[in-house]
Amino acid sequence: MVNILIVNGSPRKNGNSFHMSEYVEKGIRTVQGTDVHVYEFAGKSFSGCSGTCSAYCSEHGMCAIKDDLASFWEEYVWADGIVWAVPVYHVGPPGQVKCAMDRLCNMQWGYFKGKYPRWNKAVGACVQGATKWGGQELVIQWLAESALLMKCIPVAADPPKSYFGVAGDAGSWDKDGILEDSQALELAENLGRRVAETAKIIQRGIQASPELEMMYRPREYVQNYKKE
Repeated sequence: MVNILIVNGSPRKNGNSFHMSEYVEKGIRTVQGTDVHVYEFAGKSFSGCSGTCSAYCSEHGMCAIKDDLASFWEEYVWADGIVWAVPVYHVGPPGQVKCAMDRLCNMQWGYFKGKYPRWNKAVGACVQGATKWGGQELVIQWLAESALLMKCIPVAADPPKSYFGVAGDAGSWDKDGILEDSQALELAENLGRRVAETAKIIQRGIQASPELEMMYRPREYVQNYKKE
């Protein structure tokens, strides 16, 4: 079984990112042997990294700030593949997403003494904005670079319609605007399938190479996290 996590990074519930995530899920479910979880940032709290608790991160492998990061991290660890669905905010993703990824990155950096585990997750990005040229590619790039830093593998929908990810035009701030962008929804479904397929290929490769098991599956960290 391959585990795929859809992350709706919008702080607004049931909006355009939610609609894109529904199409992503439809694509994922066309791939046999997949389990799907959906994690929504809406209604949750993510504080910024304080930068003062590295000793705690190093000892516990988790953050000293007690908010919703713990629930997100548990889902992140579970996943073999991740598809983000987020809106464009100020030349980037919503602040909650940035805060979450800052802290996830820092706490594993501390726990592994300056070495990142090779998560090797397949990661895709669906980004929508209120205009056609509203910064979608900047956010797709940010999410792809974040995936690389987390030792994961960025995945796009099939070209030529998609180069790096899915860029949707909601046309306004209305919650259902993205439903008018049929091409973006089609590509979101395609991206879901591509991430699930890629994750399946990666996991089959790891399973066929026992010597890589600990390198690409940091189970010690996962087990430690579950005990906390």
